[in-house]
Amino acid sequence: MIKPKLTIIAALLVYSSFKATAQQLQADSAIRKQAAKSLFINAGLQYLSDLTYAGRRDQSTVPVLLPTFTLISTKGFFVAGIGYFDVNGDKSAAEGLSITPGYVFSFDKKKEYGGAISFTKYFITDNSPIILSSFNATIDGQLHFNPNNIIKLTLDASYRIGKTGPNDIINDAELSKEVQLTKSGKNNKDGLKIIPTLTLYSGTQSFYRTSVTSNNSVLNIISPGDTTQSQQVRQYTLLALSGSMQVTYVIKTWQISFTPYLIQPYNQFDYVTNKPQNGLYFLFTTGVSVTF
Repeated sequence: MIKPKLTIIAALLVYSSFKATAQQLQADSAIRKQAAKSLFINAGLQYLSDLTYAGRRDQSTVPVLLPTFTLISTKGFFVAGIGYFDVNGDKSAAEGLSITPGYVFSFDKKKEYGGAISFTKYFITDNSPIILSSFNATIDGQLHFNPNNIIKLTLDASYRIGKTGPNDIINDAELSKEVQLTKSGKNNKDGLKIIPTLTLYSGTQSFYRTSVTSNNSVLNIISPGDTTQSQQVRQYTLLALSGSMQVTYVIKTWQISFTPYLIQPYNQFDYVTNKPQNGLYFLFTTGVSVTF
């Protein structure tokens, strides 16, 4: 899901990093004082070549620049903010922001089993070309399982509250594996790593169908979240399959990443032409972040 799920990911990374530091360096009294710090900050800048949602993209979807800022406590509570900047050439503009409070948790000391819950409120301009412009808010929940660090299974559920029209449910199941290619730094935590990931999306999609007369002809139009339309089309179905390969280099508290995606949508139609829109497409993200 190439969208503000980034806030949960950032919170998980910060939470895991300072927990690991506290566990590994308890012998030094000076470090103990540092580990006792109760609040951590993660700031970053992310570029997305095509902002999508659950494998779906609009015809008008554009590349975006996302400044991110996350505050997270040692108890697992966090609040994150994301800005959305359309960087589509001469049409570039600030499109709005989102605020996400949430909670990161684990069921065991090794943190092989855990998850996160969050609520995101969107403040996106109504005439924005980005796909999130029809969103009012989302409620997200995540569980992950990574026994013995063999392979990680992550299950996500998102309840989407639209600005108009009915709400939607999106689910995804993700398999990933973190592979450390090089190790450096005091605790061999720095260096280069890759994370191959396979994600399957399913959920509902709410649209409205209407007949509009233009130049003495009747057109069938489908529009998400448009209450002026007359007939609702709604179903739970398979949405997309995504494959990605995150490449990350860590230098102390800095992290630089690049992630290419190949996404295959399913059951997607252009209701004007009544033809499927299931073509495979490519996008990528790249960014940098720091924790302090």
